[in-house]
Order: sequence, then structure tokens, then C-alpha cells
Amino acid sequence: MYFCDTPTRKLYSFNYPKEVGGKLTNRRLVWTMPSNLPGGPDGAQVDAAGFIWMALSGAGRVIRVDPSTGKVDVVVHLPAKCPTSCTFGGEDLDTLFITTRGPDGGGVFRVKLPFGIKGLPEPCFKVLDNIDSNEN
Repeated sequence: MYFCDTPTRKLYSFNYPKEVGGKLTNRRLVWTMPSNLPGGPDGAQVDAAGFIWMALSGAGRVIRVDPSTGKVDVVVHLPAKCPTSCTFGGEDLDTLFITTRGPDGGGVFRVKLPFGIKGLPEPCFKVLDNIDSNEN
């Protein structure tokens, strides 16, 4: 599991527990936002190759980070200063949708990814049948 810690400008990785009620363990620093860029890391998504796509709110871009090295290999520059998150879509999951906020944002941008880069399908939400609807 990945966590964008906006105030510290860092991206961390954790081991995710398989058991209900388990705790995150083994925190590892993946990437630190360079001091020459304004803002901080915000919403993120993982592609089919395991790379992390992360909105840099305040810096007007979305980047792709290799979690094994922390190196940035793709940068998407935006006409809005504050991207907030990104997700994959399109028939082949090869389009990146980017949400934005702020006076020059408040919209959604669509970017065709470089050849061969694709997202992962989102898991479906499952409603448990054994939940008592009368409980508060």
C-alpha cells in the first residue's frame, strides 16, 4: 500500500495486512518531492507495471514513479496548478483522468498514456450478505 504524505512531501510504502483489523507494517520511503517544486504529493494510482502515478498539487503536474528506485520516468504537465488525483480509464485502461482544484482548476483532464502503459481495473465493491440492517 502507498501513502502520499502531503505535509512532509513524501511517498511511503507499507505492507498491507491480510487479516481484518491488522495494522500496516514496514514503512518504507519511496520518493521525496524535490524542494524546487511547490506544493505536495496528493492522490495516486498504480499502473499495470506497478509504477505509481501521483498528482503533485501546487506543481501543476502528475508524475510516474518507479517504486523500486524512486526515479520519475514520466511527467504530465497540466494547465492547472493543483491536480488532486488521477485514475485510469478508457476501453484499454490507457487513458489517465486527472482531477484538479483551485481558481485555475475544478475540472477533469484526459491524457492518452505513452504506448504500452496501462492501468489496472478497479476492484468491485462487495456488499456482505450477513450484515444486519437493523443494527446502528
